[in-house]
Amino acid sequence: MKNKSLTTWLGTGAIALSLAVLPSTLPASAQTDTDPITPGDTATTTDDDGFDWGWLGLLGLVGLAGLKGRDHDNNRRS
Repeated sequence: MKNKSLTTWLGTGAIALSLAVLPSTLPASAQTDTDPITPGDTATTTDDDGFDWGWLGLLGLVGLAGLKGRDHDNNRRS
């Protein structure tokens, strides 16, 4: 049992260390603006077709509520 605990701690430490070091090894990338906004350029475009995505999200949450299941403590037979 002690060996399994040591292996778990070493594995967790290795993952934590790799997650801490990985961002420092990745190259930085900055956003470059190739088309600067000129004064007087106020044209905006929207691709909104009038659909409210919030209702779809709420419908999805209601659908997930059925996955909760029943309380199994009340269904015991004596």
